[in-house]
Parts: sequence; C-alpha cells; structure tokens
Amino acid sequence: MKLKSTQLNHYLKQQGLSAIYLLTGDEPLQMMECADTLRTFARTQGFTERVILSLETGFDWSSLDQYANSLSLFATKRLIEIRLGQKSPGTDGTKALIAYANHLPPDTVLLVTADKLDASKQKTKWFKTLEERGVVIQIWPLNISELPKWISQRMSKHGLQAPIEAINIIAERSEGHLLACAQEIEKLCLLYGTGQIDTTQVLEAVADSARFELFDWMDTVLAGDVRRCTRQLQGLQAEGIVPVLVAYALNREIRNLSQITYALKMGKRQDQVFKTYRIWSTRKNVVSNAIKRYPQPRIWQDFLQETVKIDRIIKGVGNGNPWDELQRLSLQVAGVKFLEQCQNL
Repeated sequence: MKLKSTQLNHYLKQQGLSAIYLLTGDEPLQMMECADTLRTFARTQGFTERVILSLETGFDWSSLDQYANSLSLFATKRLIEIRLGQKSPGTDGTKALIAYANHLPPDTVLLVTADKLDASKQKTKWFKTLEERGVVIQIWPLNISELPKWISQRMSKHGLQAPIEAINIIAERSEGHLLACAQEIEKLCLLYGTGQIDTTQVLEAVADSARFELFDWMDTVLAGDVRRCTRQLQGLQAEGIVPVLVAYALNREIRNLSQITYALKMGKRQDQVFKTYRIWSTRKNVVSNAIKRYPQPRIWQDFLQETVKIDRIIKGVGNGNPWDELQRLSLQVAGVKFLEQCQNL
C-alpha cells in the first residue's frame, strides 16, 4: 500500500508496524524525518537492534538473507535498513527482496530507502512486491503554495508565531529548501525563545550571515541602486566571500529573469509567472524594476552569456579578474551602460 508522509504517524498509532517499508524521494529533510519517525516508533516496540546495509561496490545481496534469518546477539527484535541511494537492486537484489517478502522473518522490520523512483522503476517486480507486502511512502518536494504553511507549522512546533511577511522572508532566503528553512527556524528559536516574532527580528536573525548579504546585494542590483550594489560587492569581496558564490547568485537571477521575461512576452500573467518562479511578495518590486528596465528576453540571454565568461575566468580557463567582471556585469544589470560606467560611478 502507499501512504503519504503526513499520514505515517497516524498509521503507526492505528495499525502499528508493518513488516516492510519503502521510503523514496528527493527531498532530504522529509526523507530524514520520515525515516527517524519509523526508527523511533520501532524502538518503542522493542526493535532495539539495527542493521544498516548500503549498496556500495561489491555489496552482496545474500547478506540480507543472512541477517534476516540469523539469531540476534543483542535483542529479539531487529530493524534492517537497506540504503539504495541512486542505485537499483539489479537482478540479484530483485531476487533477494522478493524472497524476503515471500518469507518474512519474525520480529524483523525491513526499511528500504531510495532516491526518487521514476515511473519505469515503479513498474519493476521488486517495487511491486514491496508495495504489495508492505508500505511505500513517496516523498515529494513541496510546491510554492505549500511552503508558507509548512514554515508556519514548523514554527508552531517550536512555539513560534510570525506574520506572513516574515514567513515569506524565511522561504525566500532559504530558496525553498526545507532543511535550510528548518535551520533558520531553529536559529530563531534559540535567539528569541517562544512566542510572537516580527519581520524585523527575522531580518536581524539572518543579517549576520554572508548568505543574506549576498541575497541583499542581488536585490540591490535588480532594484537598480548602482552606488549601493557597488559598495556591497566590495564588502562581499573584503569579507572573503569566494567569487564562485557571487557568480552563482548572479547567474541564477539572470537565468530566472530570462525565463520570466520570455513567459511574459508569450502573454502569461505576471502574478502567475511570479508564482511559478517563486518571486515572493518581498521581492516583487525589485524583480518588477528589473523587468521594466530590460523587458526583452534576448537582453537577459546576453547577460547569461556573460556569466559563462565569468565562470571560465573563475575556473582559470579565461583571462581577467572575476571581481572586476562581476562588478561590470552587475552594473549592467542594474542599468548602467558600459561606456557610461565610469561617469555613473
């Protein structure tokens, strides 16, 4: 049978442990916490011995049968974990998993974890067997509309409440990655304890990190504030931020704007396009300014080609100073014409 990760706790309380679990997906935090939920519940049921089998070079699938049917030296109940990662079981693994499922050993729970399995892999014999004999939990990344609710619920678990603007800032600064969101929430809890926090506190909590300064610089560039973006870039260099991170941030924004302006040119509504590309309310103004400045996708494509040149310089296969080139390109994005650069500065 298949379960959603959000249903797991209720299922365990109502049905107890199943003999087999297959946990698959590409969202690290949810995968980790779902597996931890299973392990914790198993321990409360007396499964105190844990065996971990990882598919590394030379892995022998016969070890699954050996562990499953050998007498335990430490406990009467055992949790066996098989970590597939990106790999498939192959012929030997398929036979071993099917044999295990057809002859379930007593007092043993099998937990198989794997990266995201596409439709073809979900049609394999080993997947179908585990689905029939056990529980399959597929982890999907949250979409943009679900993220604020997830952050709010996560904060509530830590005894925190915040306005939607503050929640959107957390989502924006963590680029939608749940693990980064969780770390920011833990940081807020350590700084302010429990209770209501406001937008200013959220901004202050991340203001001391280079990552925030990098995002702030990028917003300044998009807003077209030439003098401030120059000072900020110099500050990033002085603080020892490696140019590859700055180039990545600039490339990411230019690539997004290339796709956004193309979508707008094709007649799509701006609010829908912003939603698709995760442009939160706190950034709508700066992104809109950049679009008004350069509404044509081809200009952003030209900028994108410049980021490729900068990447070559950073890697040592191109001539020039990466910081000089980053400043030149960011000024162009901010609205400065190349021949006017010195005059504007």
